[in-house]
Amino acid sequence: MTTLDETAIRSFVFKQAELWNAGEREAFFALYRSLSPAGLTLEYVGKQSLSGDAAWAGMDHMWATYRDQVRLQLVECIVNGSDAAGYYRNRWHGPQTLSSGIEIYSFRDGALHVRIFH
Repeated sequence: MTTLDETAIRSFVFKQAELWNAGEREAFFALYRSLSPAGLTLEYVGKQSLSGDAAWAGMDHMWATYRDQVRLQLVECIVNGSDAAGYYRNRWHGPQTLSSGIEIYSFRDGALHVRIFH
């Protein structure tokens, strides 16, 4: 498997936020699939971890539930080796207008492990 360099990882972090905000579901999922051919794991810190088909179902649920309610503002992206951290401001429609989140992306051997702090 090819190791991703800092430019490719940084591009992923910015692009996934851009696709989310644009509502481009197919391109968003294609981006994740292209960088996780050996598997995807989502860890909702303090709640649950999902891997394999369950992780993709979790991504689909996240999109269906939250995509129309929140837009992402990527405040900071830090890349170190094969890992990246994104600090986000979530801009909600309705009464709760702003919340923050951190997502950590770890790229290893063709797999992507995402830790989500929201």
